Amino acid sequence: MVKRTRTKNPDAVTLRDCFGTTALSTVNGLCTVFMSSLFMQYMTDYAGLGAMGATLATSLLLFARIFDAVDDPIQGFVMDRGKRTKIGKYKPFFLLSILLTGIGCILLYSLPSAFATKPVLIVVWVIFFYLMFDVGTSFYKDNLLFRTMTNDPNERSKLVIGPRVWTMMLGVVTSAFTAVLVTINETVGNYHDSFAILITVIVGAAMVIALIGWFLVKEKHSVQEDEAEPVKFKDFFLLFKENKPMVIFYLKCIFAGFIWSLIFATPAYYIKWGFCTDLATGVTNMEQYGVLNGISSMMMLIPLLFGAVIGRPILKLFKNNPIKMTCSLLIMQSVGGLILFIAQMTGLLAKTPALFFITMFIMAVGVGTDFVPQSMVEMEIMDYNIYKTGKDRSALTMVAGGFIVKAQAALSAAIIGSVLMAIGYNVDPVTSDYLGELSQIPTMLNWFIVIMGLVPAILGVISALILRKYPIKEDERRKIRECLDQRNAG
Repeated sequence: MVKRTRTKNPDAVTLRDCFGTTALSTVNGLCTVFMSSLFMQYMTDYAGLGAMGATLATSLLLFARIFDAVDDPIQGFVMDRGKRTKIGKYKPFFLLSILLTGIGCILLYSLPSAFATKPVLIVVWVIFFYLMFDVGTSFYKDNLLFRTMTNDPNERSKLVIGPRVWTMMLGVVTSAFTAVLVTINETVGNYHDSFAILITVIVGAAMVIALIGWFLVKEKHSVQEDEAEPVKFKDFFLLFKENKPMVIFYLKCIFAGFIWSLIFATPAYYIKWGFCTDLATGVTNMEQYGVLNGISSMMMLIPLLFGAVIGRPILKLFKNNPIKMTCSLLIMQSVGGLILFIAQMTGLLAKTPALFFITMFIMAVGVGTDFVPQSMVEMEIMDYNIYKTGKDRSALTMVAGGFIVKAQAALSAAIIGSVLMAIGYNVDPVTSDYLGELSQIPTMLNWFIVIMGLVPAILGVISALILRKYPIKEDERRKIRECLDQRNAG
């Protein structure tokens, strides 16, 4: 009887790799959560700036998107231009990301009290350290690192799970930030200083964890570049001509990326005015609102948390074809949005609040589970460029995606704001009751469902149709893998 020997996969991902990539994501994940949930509140309530803080924060977020449009391609160019070192080609930039993101976040939330009466110094301080944070996050391109750690698409799917779940868990932990802040302030006696102390401790610890992860990860497949053809800035624009899969994928992202940002932006408003407010008086039951809003948050968080975990086995059911899986999930999101819209228009949603939460859960499952196949496609786009042109322009391929995500978040907030301004939205800051025209509330609720139901349904169908033009098929995937194995620098 011949004993079979099992050949070890040289591209297999180890526990060390998974732990390293997860730990490495700590600073980027945590600071991004802080920036999205605390920045405006800090500028208005804790930095002592009041109305100036709100104006400065809003203006800065708009300016930052303009800055990104110029800066992100430059950073991608710098990363691809980097030389292979003993620790890898892209890994040094992740170290820079940890330092810039962490230090920028700490100092941004540590505005000196002496600056309170000096507007010019305030503006300079806030802009400088916000942009330091922004540049740091732009250097953190996780799928870029995952691609260089293994050429095996199946093994790559293992690497994306840990960072995704860990970031979601960090989001849950930061929900206790205010309670901890109050406890610290009992000793410090100054919320401005207490805020700075708490941010420094948390982000400082995150930097240590991320540095441990940085030491653990190892690039194995940095492509050997031809010295005669160094990376040029014009290569970014050539990508749109030479890399059709990238163009199709990011064209899809322009539409599909809005689905989650629109879903996430509106439930709190709909729950408050649709389920917890007396439309005859405008009085809101805040206790009921707190409970229902908490349920909504958990029903949207759980799919994001576990979507990455179930995404990998589901991808296997689709025979490791990420495009087919994504198309199916987009249709799932579209169906959920259409049900939500029809239920609102027929009056069924007001009678059965449970339908609202169930539908939102279904749509969130579609978004959360799509994280794995989407990450696979992003890495496949990098591979394709090496296969077709012989050039590693992986960082540049991620520039468009990063900018699209940032722009969508800003635009979604603007859409919600325009609806609120159009109806004369006005709330009592003491009682949280509605002070505007009560007859406008049903119209407002209809528009919210259009934003979070009908629009995502349309966007999902458009996105799925665009993906049908994605050119890479299974035969070409095998050729790409063979090419990468041959060009592997080890």
